[in-house]
Amino acid sequence: MIEYVCTECPFQADGLEDLQRHSQETGHVGICKSEAAPAGGKLSKLTKRLVVAQGATLAALGASVLACTYWYDKWQDAEAENAYLKSPSGAGRNLKNHDKGRDKE
Repeated sequence: MIEYVCTECPFQADGLEDLQRHSQETGHVGICKSEAAPAGGKLSKLTKRLVVAQGATLAALGASVLACTYWYDKWQDAEAENAYLKSPSGAGRNLKNHDKGRDKE
């Protein structure tokens, strides 16, 4: 009965001594077969759920970053416009001059 497997190659061992010898010769790491991942690259239901949850989390994070960037740019534009309107040469002065000219007519 095979109890130990190598995590980096298809090596399998019945006893711990064989696995230790293989590890010393190759530098690979072995584990108990009961701790090994399912054969054939199949993922468990829990692993699949975790992968889906991770993907959804990353998508939400990406959308949040884009939204924050968009609103930050809008805020910067509003700040710049506000600073222009408050400046001595800004639109506020021009509008006041326009109103004075209109009152004279």
